[in-house]
Amino acid sequence: MTKAKKLIEVAMPIKEISAESVRDKSIRHGHISTLHLWWARRPLPVCRAVIFASLVPDPLDEQCPQAFKDAIQDLLGNDPLYAPYPDIPYTAIYDPMPDNLRNRLLMFIGKFSPVCQANMLKGKNTASKEQLSEGCLIKWESKNDKVVLTKARKLIWVAYNAGQNPDASFVSLSQSFDAAYQAIEEAENNLYSCIDRHLETDTIKEKETALQAAIDCFQRQMPSVLDPFAGGGAIPLEAARLGCRSYGNDINPVAHIIEKGSVEFPQKYGKPIRYTEEEFRRIYGKEGIDMLIAKGISISNGIIDIPNRLSFDVEYYAKQLLAMTEKEVGYLYPADENGNKPIAYYWARTATCSNPSCKAEVPLLKQFYLANTSSKKVYLNPVINGTDIQFEIKEGVCPIKDGWNNRGNMTCPCCGSITTADQLKEQFKAKQTGERFLAIITESSNGKKYKPSNFKDVIAITANTNKPTENMPTKYTQAFPSCTWGYSMWGDLFSNRQLFMLQSFVNNFSILKTSFKHTQYIQSLLTYLAIWIDRIAVANTSLGRWHNGRETIEHPFSRQAIAMVFDYPESNPFCSSSGSATNQLEWILRYIESESNSSFYTNLKNASSGEKSQFGGKQLTAVVTDPPYYDAIAYADISDFFYVWLKRTLNDTYSLNFSTPQTPKSEECTALKHHHNNSEQEAKLYFEKKLTDIFDAIEQQTSDIVSIMFAHQTTEAWTTLCNSILSARMNITGSWPMDTEMANRSLGLASAALESSVTVSCRPSERSGYGSFKQVKQAIEEKVNKEVEKLYGLGFRGADLLTACFGQAVSEFGKYEKVEKADGSEVTVAELLELAKTAAFNALLRGFDGDEYTKFYIGWLQMNGMGETDFDDAAKFTRIGMNINVSDIFHHHLLIKNGNKQHLASYIERITGEIQGTNISDPLIDQVQQAMMLWSKENRPKLLRHIKLVGSETNNSFWRVLASLKELLSDGDDLKQVNGLLANSEELIQSCQKDITGQATQMNLGF
Repeated sequence: MTKAKKLIEVAMPIKEISAESVRDKSIRHGHISTLHLWWARRPLPVCRAVIFASLVPDPLDEQCPQAFKDAIQDLLGNDPLYAPYPDIPYTAIYDPMPDNLRNRLLMFIGKFSPVCQANMLKGKNTASKEQLSEGCLIKWESKNDKVVLTKARKLIWVAYNAGQNPDASFVSLSQSFDAAYQAIEEAENNLYSCIDRHLETDTIKEKETALQAAIDCFQRQMPSVLDPFAGGGAIPLEAARLGCRSYGNDINPVAHIIEKGSVEFPQKYGKPIRYTEEEFRRIYGKEGIDMLIAKGISISNGIIDIPNRLSFDVEYYAKQLLAMTEKEVGYLYPADENGNKPIAYYWARTATCSNPSCKAEVPLLKQFYLANTSSKKVYLNPVINGTDIQFEIKEGVCPIKDGWNNRGNMTCPCCGSITTADQLKEQFKAKQTGERFLAIITESSNGKKYKPSNFKDVIAITANTNKPTENMPTKYTQAFPSCTWGYSMWGDLFSNRQLFMLQSFVNNFSILKTSFKHTQYIQSLLTYLAIWIDRIAVANTSLGRWHNGRETIEHPFSRQAIAMVFDYPESNPFCSSSGSATNQLEWILRYIESESNSSFYTNLKNASSGEKSQFGGKQLTAVVTDPPYYDAIAYADISDFFYVWLKRTLNDTYSLNFSTPQTPKSEECTALKHHHNNSEQEAKLYFEKKLTDIFDAIEQQTSDIVSIMFAHQTTEAWTTLCNSILSARMNITGSWPMDTEMANRSLGLASAALESSVTVSCRPSERSGYGSFKQVKQAIEEKVNKEVEKLYGLGFRGADLLTACFGQAVSEFGKYEKVEKADGSEVTVAELLELAKTAAFNALLRGFDGDEYTKFYIGWLQMNGMGETDFDDAAKFTRIGMNINVSDIFHHHLLIKNGNKQHLASYIERITGEIQGTNISDPLIDQVQQAMMLWSKENRPKLLRHIKLVGSETNNSFWRVLASLKELLSDGDDLKQVNGLLANSEELIQSCQKDITGQATQMNLGF
């Protein structure tokens, strides 16, 4: 029997997902990203939405089980919270959304709040926390909301079991869900109410077994979801949150440890525990009692109730470890004369002036501000006497515009000579450079304070013989530009004091470890202590940064690379400020407590993705993953920063995982040429074959949907992805763009985390026979036409609509082993995507009442926005069913040429010179942009005369063009003027009817 399409193959609330995903990037406390650094984690709202939509059918599909339709009606159908929009708020026209089961399901995933809807219709912003309605599945606040999660889990339960048994009713499936769910709750209550359950008596073991049996019974009736590239754990976390059998693979041992701490241990061990006072005192002693008092936990009738055993133990033993280490090396971080502990020490690397007659030792400062905010400015003021350079600290605007280090070239402040970057690198490689202690940073009730350095404030430390000597990837300078400055071992990234401190933590960790009896629970505890040391290490390197705008210490991974830094803050791990060991611990505790509510954890494997022996044929229900992309991120190489410390702390706890000197490189699915004989082509071919092999294994193991996220939308990226999927006997059935990045993200992150990521859904599908290009072209055009009509009604516009059409186009192409042209040549994926683009464009402009110039402008904006494109794109574009040529486009200033690139002209760039738009016969886009210019200049008399000529009725094409621009333009001046005109359209139309001049309006106003 034909299966119903999954929701992800038909529709997704991408605007709502995008909005909450952008918010997700700024959420800190309790978020998975705050446990341990990992690169390019997907936002949790995207993961939760994609997993859910991959597991439930489209309720409007003819093959959708009746039980699932009834489930939606029962759980969502009577709740006004999930009623579809009366008017889609993000489109410029009146767009009522039909109240049907599919739209109810979409609103359950994500729905804009009434306040946000009203603000969107008015062109106003809404605070990110208030954008989505309460009760939406993807909202941050829903992650531990029992009501919302129970609805989601029950919907998945019904969908999965009705798929296994189509005759099952919703009532029977609902009852079986409730029974299985209740069994877990009862087993948890039975176990966690026991006193002193840590003693593991036979009774406790029976109750632990009963709880696991209840969880297994529930999950056997839920779908199984695998992420073969689990990385930082976001996808497995959300699969488990939804109650699924969650599996996560990653070849990288660092990722595996992070996943353990993210998606297994909190859910397994972060549970309540009850102690007798006697047992508690035996285990924790006076320090434990002090912790109880600090937390406000009382002793009642001789019983102590700890809300979260794991969190409590991690904190307790971390503080033990901290005290041991501070006792050993705390003298290296002396307090000031008032007894206050500095929070950081500010250093600069120094080099020698290349002028033989000068040879001054110059701090390599790029600027002199220590604090540079709107309300506070503090800077280092150089005091130069001959070749002696000293500093004093002053407040106010720094009078020195430029630092002495410009792109690695040093200008000597003593003699003016320039020492080039190459000369400086030679000094660094020859170990002829130094470091200069410049300032002490302290915390006060009035914020950060800065005072000049005193070498008495720092204890001199000789070179540390125990520093990590594992080699850095010195040939991979793209991700490790610091290596070109002589850094070759991971231990080189730390100062002597930092190394001394970190080695003390590691040694004391080993001592503490001997006091434990090895159990799975103790393994989890040790894992968090090791993660804590990792966090301390990344906050204490000599390649960190002092952010003078926020007055905070920044780790060296603002990009997926370790850049060279010439001045750095050395944190004091024994203070209580941000960057301290205590502060690093707080992030871990918050995460454990945030994710301990769930009963469901992920089954993890530290193994290469795509192991065919791991699962039986069609054993998995779905795969949801975010695979690597070529050489975008060198996961193995950069994670060695953490591996060298984890190997020192967890080598005997995870002996197999840390059996190699460094992270495995040869099996990683990336295209890094330094791992492939320095050959780009060899690396590229390896990546493509590896990705295809992984997808091939996925196809064999998966019975249903495969959803793949990726953050690259180039033709090459699409081609690689499509070829790998099609070669693995799967076919793409849907594609959805989602904006997941913060607008103010670091420029360096852009290369690996583009503004719009894409999720494609696939199904195992046998390809057979040969298709003719003519036949497939017609099928694609028909399918895209239908898709455009459906998605336009759901509020899809512009590039979002185009991307959503790509999946449908590939689905037609993927039915055949090959698609051939009349001459026998094979049609490529790149040609297919161009065909999909053409079909989508034609569908978008079908019925558009406008001239060719306006069609071009709106169409180009749909496809390319205002950004630069290749010059050849214009010629290709004009061939898409338009009666216009390239010379006309440039002559009419629709596109602005810039070398071999071009961009769509803004209204300011167009309404100059001969382009006026003041005649009734002028192109609509000219008339509209003339109105935008007049609105921007607040020239009301001329604007009213113009509107009377071209837009005196609400149904004029003039206003429809403005509405189209509103939907397609991104934030900026053009959109501002469009919004202004549309918001005042009724008043402008009424006013323009009045005789404001006493004279007849001329056909050519001539202004």
